[in-house]
Amino acid sequence: MDELFAAMQQSVAADPQLKGKFNACVEFQVDDQSITLDVATNPKTTPDLVVTTSLATLQQILNKKLTPQQAFMQGKLKIKGNMGLAMKLTLIVNATRKELQKKEPSLRSKL
Repeated sequence: MDELFAAMQQSVAADPQLKGKFNACVEFQVDDQSITLDVATNPKTTPDLVVTTSLATLQQILNKKLTPQQAFMQGKLKIKGNMGLAMKLTLIVNATRKELQKKEPSLRSKL
């Protein structure tokens, strides 16, 4: 899971246009771990959006077996905060997916 969180952080750092499109602070709570991604143009101390899910669901989303919208509708993904931002979660997912594709194949197979 640490590799996944590292890929999320790297994907945000690698895509400066993401800040213009998303412009928010998101806290991901996956099982018993959490990560805060600050994709805002001005750093924030509190998240605009809190996403709670399981590692299995996040893996399904990253492997394109499930969309964030489907996971939400099925109750596998819980959102707290700005629902408009929640609709843009696909931007973060796509950026993370691209970052993971750059990694070695052994890391991709863990997803």
